[in-house]
Amino acid sequence: MRLRLVFWRHGQTVQNASMRIQGSQDFPLNDVGHAQAAVAAKELARMKPGWIYSSDLGRALQTAQYLADATGVEIRRDAGLRERAYGPWEGLTSAEIRARDPEQWKAWREGREPKGVGVESREACGRRVHRAVERALSEVRRELAAGAAAGGDATGCGSSVRAAGEGGVASQDDVVTIVFVAHGGSIANGVMSMLGQNPSEWVGLQGMDNCHWSIIEPRPSANPVWRMRSYNLGASAGEPVCGLPYR
Repeated sequence: MRLRLVFWRHGQTVQNASMRIQGSQDFPLNDVGHAQAAVAAKELARMKPGWIYSSDLGRALQTAQYLADATGVEIRRDAGLRERAYGPWEGLTSAEIRARDPEQWKAWREGREPKGVGVESREACGRRVHRAVERALSEVRRELAAGAAAGGDATGCGSSVRAAGEGGVASQDDVVTIVFVAHGGSIANGVMSMLGQNPSEWVGLQGMDNCHWSIIEPRPSANPVWRMRSYNLGASAGEPVCGLPYR
């Protein structure tokens, strides 16, 4: 059995379309976002996810619901997956922030942390998301163990639990996929944290496009213990699907 973690950014909102920071504020998907989520969910369903975890903000939950409907997997909410909090900058465009706090805007755009304006640091955001992922993994492992002990299948992945328990070699059917539905900043910071980087010091990933996803896989006994298999994959409405095959 092998774990595969999929981090899926929510579909477009009116705030996204107008280039305004949402942060911890709650906004629904717009029509484009619903269309994006419907198309992407069909693609992600091909990976046969056994678990879906979502930020508790509406735009993420609405996106996650499309995958839940396509797979029959229930959504589990975790506020730890929320977007980076931008405090008083939420609801503003970059130009408006620049006019309001020019020095801190400059620090932000150069990849440094803005100071004294109430914005959550990238490091704090990354650690928060990383903790949420670890909570989910602990829960999944407990359920896998319980399913194996009962001789059943806790995942809907066929023989995966039994093969793992018997030391079998993982096949395509033995991949256990967990989907995390979250936000551009929280995913980028969380993934950097999982890869052993401090996102306040190393800003090598930008936020993914709306309704795009990243795949992270474990590397036992390696440094770091996770590796990125792909980043910013997507299937937008009216565009060809990309990102397969999935091992």
